[in-house]
Amino acid sequence: MGKEEIDIRFDSLLPEIKDFLRKRDIIDQETLTRFLDPSFVRLREPDYHLMKVVEKIEEVISQQKKILIWGDEDMDGITATRLLSTAIQKIKGHEIETYIPSRKKEGYGLSEKGINLAIKKGIDIIITVDCGITSFKEVQYLLKKGLSVIITDHHEPRERLPEALILDPKLGSFGYKYLAGAGVAFKLADALFAHLMDKPTNQWIRDIPEIPILAMIGTLGDRVPQLDENRIFLNEGAKLLEITKDPSLSFLREKGKIREAIEPLYSGAEDLTQEFFSTVTKEKAREIYSKLEAKHLYWSIKAGENFSSFRGQLSTKHLVLFDPDMDRDFAGTIANRAKDYTGHPVFVVYMIGDKIRGEGRGPFGFDLLSVLDSVSDLLVDYGGHKVACGFVLKNGKVEEFRRRVTPLLQRYEPNYHIDGRLKLKDITPELQTLILKMKPFGKGNRPPVFLIESVDYKMENNVALLSDKEDTLKLDSVKEMPPPSRRVNAYLRLDGKKIYLLKWEWTGKV
Repeated sequence: MGKEEIDIRFDSLLPEIKDFLRKRDIIDQETLTRFLDPSFVRLREPDYHLMKVVEKIEEVISQQKKILIWGDEDMDGITATRLLSTAIQKIKGHEIETYIPSRKKEGYGLSEKGINLAIKKGIDIIITVDCGITSFKEVQYLLKKGLSVIITDHHEPRERLPEALILDPKLGSFGYKYLAGAGVAFKLADALFAHLMDKPTNQWIRDIPEIPILAMIGTLGDRVPQLDENRIFLNEGAKLLEITKDPSLSFLREKGKIREAIEPLYSGAEDLTQEFFSTVTKEKAREIYSKLEAKHLYWSIKAGENFSSFRGQLSTKHLVLFDPDMDRDFAGTIANRAKDYTGHPVFVVYMIGDKIRGEGRGPFGFDLLSVLDSVSDLLVDYGGHKVACGFVLKNGKVEEFRRRVTPLLQRYEPNYHIDGRLKLKDITPELQTLILKMKPFGKGNRPPVFLIESVDYKMENNVALLSDKEDTLKLDSVKEMPPPSRRVNAYLRLDGKKIYLLKWEWTGKV
């Protein structure tokens, strides 16, 4: 939680290493320092957009207006809801209403049904978390009914925005652009504590360690890149998990590694997940977790069965999979598996009642939303991220949708990922030290792979070596059989200590 002195200077690095770091959103000394010392003191400062929201909430609290936190029914939305409601309760001094609608019954984001329930409860203002950036009609309805709204979200905004006070990292500079919904909620909570209670981050987290832990879990749950401020939440949240006395969170600590411990919470039983996080005894947390484990096992088996039903379509190279009877709970998982299976971006389309819905999953770097933009005339609604999105299709438009988007999905060409091209002389102990400090590796921060072109491959005393006219490099592990020729292009993975030859290409030269 303290500030560490960073002795690696961004400006002194080789251009090739700078390019490798830029792929991880490390573009200057500030972002390098934040990456290598992921502590709360490195959080980005509030910007105009964040302070406008803080000022509005301060006004609402001073006028004793009734607040409702409106979340989403996934891990990120559930943790973000609990995080922000906990923070505002600490400031306001009494319980805050929360509402997480069923996606099956009300869809994603704001809904008229939920707004009407809020009106009956006497709510004055709704604050969304992890949703709302595309809720145009619902915001209009809400305003018409005399309620106020603040939208906090992290999904991709459209050219048109709802008529509301909006906090989204893709629209401002208050936080890392790939924050999860829980990360956005944390940034807002942190600014509220600083502005309304005069408590800096390292002071208030000692009293409420559960808030950054929830930010960590939401960040992991939404599978956003583990970079920049997300890396701070993972690093600091893991430390605070060791000391929390919260029943549900301390139970997760006892289960082992947090990434594995939260897996059963994705069981599709969101009501149980919500109940788990609100338990007041560890015994109750254990009881609910056991149910979630059983649900998760069943869910995994059913997801596999649902995926198997699409193998016929996959074998004919369809990238838009359609099954009107598919259980929508498995749509995202099936789209993700199909993406991994084909190596291409994929859409999965299904029906709920008389509505045709879909989920899309794509590799990092492919923009699914731009594909949906190109067929927006076929859509009722759509939104999400560039690599993970959802949509509602107009009735009778499945085959036209498939015909028009399939060529766009087929254009994607999977490539063997490399982080840069280096010479043998560039792979130094200093580079390995830098990579070692970049751990732990995770999404968006994989162990780097470098391409070394046109070098000699040879074995000496059972040791694999790469060499050129000036330098020789010892390999710790070779993943492929030795090449038929001594001259190769070598793909090397570095982990901070060892060097692995992942793949070679025979150059045809001797």
